Amino acid sequence: MASILVVGTGDIGGHLAQDLARQGHDVTGIRRSNKPVGEGVRVISADVADGTTLTDLPQDIDIVVYSVAAPVFSKEGYHAYYVKGLKNVLKKLKGQTPKRVFFVSSSSVYHQMNAEWVDETSETSPTSFAGKEMLAAEKVLLDSAFDGTVVRFTGIYGPGRERMIQQARHGGYCDPEPEVWTNRIHRDDCLGTLKFLINRALTDQPLDDCYLATDNEPATLYDVLEWMKDRIGEVDPDHDVGEVSRRANRRCSNKRLRELGYEFTFSNYQEGYDFMLNEMGLV
Repeated sequence: MASILVVGTGDIGGHLAQDLARQGHDVTGIRRSNKPVGEGVRVISADVADGTTLTDLPQDIDIVVYSVAAPVFSKEGYHAYYVKGLKNVLKKLKGQTPKRVFFVSSSSVYHQMNAEWVDETSETSPTSFAGKEMLAAEKVLLDSAFDGTVVRFTGIYGPGRERMIQQARHGGYCDPEPEVWTNRIHRDDCLGTLKFLINRALTDQPLDDCYLATDNEPATLYDVLEWMKDRIGEVDPDHDVGEVSRRANRRCSNKRLRELGYEFTFSNYQEGYDFMLNEMGLV
């Protein structure tokens, strides 16, 4: 049994904490509210942006997972909760020697927008404040005294994350040319990836400092929407998806993660969305 600290217990962190507790680990979750996370998970109510609230952390922590969500979508909000918040937590961990600290990051750190393939070795020069602050937070961890691993998730979908399905139901349309490439990962594979990496850390197996976590097959927005409309059947008349011009247009490779041995539950969008559509009774 390991002592695991999960900082940020929303959708990803909360389900991760519950899964780890069910596996028999001693799990502590940090969240802004005092709302319970789940059976077996001790809750510390604290705001990572305010270091003075980070009290009563467990000792002899084996694993730390930093998986917060900024409550405000702004440069200031991202800086407070990703960069400053991570610094505050690492400061409170001074003197402890966890086997690994994991930081849940995002593919927003990439700047490529012309259908390029990217992986963990690709250049990262983001232009958005979100990408810049996320990259700065990654650097905080990797420059720290702790053994750290960054996990960059692409577009997460799954329970409660039905935006693409609703776009398809309401006739969302994207021209096939020029192609707009998209990348995604099901929520269950986010959890699976983190548990897989945590287990490797706990068993003293080597880990890289960064993993790009995405499913096996990038797909164009046109293909995803048209496939989904065909599966649903009765949808609204087509209309343009307004935010297409603002979407990232790149193809993300998960080769490093797959070569490490992780096997995806949903290896492409067809598998993941078909499962969701059946659960929702839409097919």
